[in-house]
Amino acid sequence: MNEARGELLGGETDFFGVDFAPSLIAAAHELKSPLVLLRQLTFQIEDDKDSKTVRRMRLTTERALRLADNLTKAARLDDAMFSCEPIQLSNLCAAAIEEMQPLADALAVKIRFRPTRISRIAIGNRELLHALLVGLIDNALHYANGKSIEVATRFFDNKMVVSVSDAGNNISLDEFRKLKNAIGRTNLPLSSRPLSSGLGLMIATKFAAAMNGQLSVKRRAAGGMTFMACLPTSQQLSLLEL
Repeated sequence: MNEARGELLGGETDFFGVDFAPSLIAAAHELKSPLVLLRQLTFQIEDDKDSKTVRRMRLTTERALRLADNLTKAARLDDAMFSCEPIQLSNLCAAAIEEMQPLADALAVKIRFRPTRISRIAIGNRELLHALLVGLIDNALHYANGKSIEVATRFFDNKMVVSVSDAGNNISLDEFRKLKNAIGRTNLPLSSRPLSSGLGLMIATKFAAAMNGQLSVKRRAAGGMTFMACLPTSQQLSLLEL
């Protein structure tokens, strides 16, 4: 299988139904207030002798805040203005990696970046694409098994593809299908990936679709998974830096 190809992620169940969206937004806002307070408290006690624990507390809080923000965005995709524009993926990847570097350091995992040799300008929404990429990196870091993860970009089939690969445990074909079908439902963790509830991938799928793109997944021969977001490309010159 070509590395730019994979199983499309999607599901028949629409977790963000019209009736549920207002409750989801309200719940996300209710969740953010205590999380913001917890993060502020970690800053106040950072000088404590157990500062390593405090930093882990803050990173966990920030992870939960990102999820709350993404839940709100996903529930409001039809109402909010998420216009698309030309994006240089290398710059966006660098920004996402920089944001996730503290968590990578805490988990003792190295993030490697492999840009494409053939570059094109992608079309997408910066806010959604940044959130999508950060979410995929976050997921990969927790399944890196102390090894490195890889963020890569490539040009394939007239689309720009940004991917995140981890070195997690081998996953069976049956579990792979469960992962694919779990999008839209949040109660199907896998035995080899107990942290994968499907919620983060469901949000990423929503974000990709909102940018006229697709999220796909493939199993790695050496173990682990690669998640890929395929985006349409701009007709502008590929050397354009934005």
